[in-house]
Amino acid sequence: MNLTILCIQKMNLEKIDLNLLLTFEALFETRSVSKASERLGISQPSMSHALAKMREALNDPLFVRVKNEMQPTHRAISIAVAVRKVLAITRGEIFLTQSFDAQRSNKTFTLCMTDIGAASYLPAIVNQVIKAAPNVTIRTISPIVEKQTEGLESGLVDLAVGYFPDIKHAGIFQQRLLRNTGFSCIANKNNPHIKKGRLTLETFLNAKHVSVRTEGRSQEVIENALTGLGLKRQIMLTVPHYLSLLTLVSNTELLAIIPNDLKAAFEAQLHVQVCALPFKSPTVEIKQIWHKRFHKDPASQWIRDVVRQALKES
Repeated sequence: MNLTILCIQKMNLEKIDLNLLLTFEALFETRSVSKASERLGISQPSMSHALAKMREALNDPLFVRVKNEMQPTHRAISIAVAVRKVLAITRGEIFLTQSFDAQRSNKTFTLCMTDIGAASYLPAIVNQVIKAAPNVTIRTISPIVEKQTEGLESGLVDLAVGYFPDIKHAGIFQQRLLRNTGFSCIANKNNPHIKKGRLTLETFLNAKHVSVRTEGRSQEVIENALTGLGLKRQIMLTVPHYLSLLTLVSNTELLAIIPNDLKAAFEAQLHVQVCALPFKSPTVEIKQIWHKRFHKDPASQWIRDVVRQALKES
């Protein structure tokens, strides 16, 4: 490596470029202007011009015609090894095509997801990862609105998966994975105002509601839909997690709106009934989001493919 550095130091770097090193290598190995130009896919005049530039940069003839061959000078022979090392480093380390070996990797991927996303989509993602990459681990974090873009940009977060309308930075890529199936209303199974599981608009508007204000923005979708219809529900309680609805709804007459991704979990509860909304349910787009810094990164491409395939199959 010292010889390589010495060679570079002796060159006039304003007059040398990588193409000239390729020209030198081709001439040194073929000893022919025509064969070297053919190898590099350039014309003979272009090859001769490149040789002239090398001679000027290194202040040496480098190759002289002896009989029918271009023989290297002593200077050319002395720097040949260094030139090959520079090109080997360039080919093998700078322009080497990277890949991600999922079977051997022990990388930890960090996914930003809401609790709904983790409950709904994470099992399918985990199953895909286990099949394809037995030593890879997954870490999930809750979204903090002002930190989402920062985490993606720094690489501390590999992907945000879910409904994140606030992530709109110019350096962000987004891919739609699916459109969720909308929302339903849940109520106590003994609620006297709901007959045979049918929720009327009048009952919906007269009842008191518990609203879940999570780091996700799904409840805003419902509020916007109601506003668009000229309707407003009576929210008397606000909580931060859907899990708390299990006891709140089963022990009160409060109504709550849940994403249909959680519908099966609430249908399994003994004292909770799931009802269709008395108006057309809005839907939201579920996306995976990443920063452009990692768009071409093989590991990032791999986990994006896994997430896309997992949600497609689920």
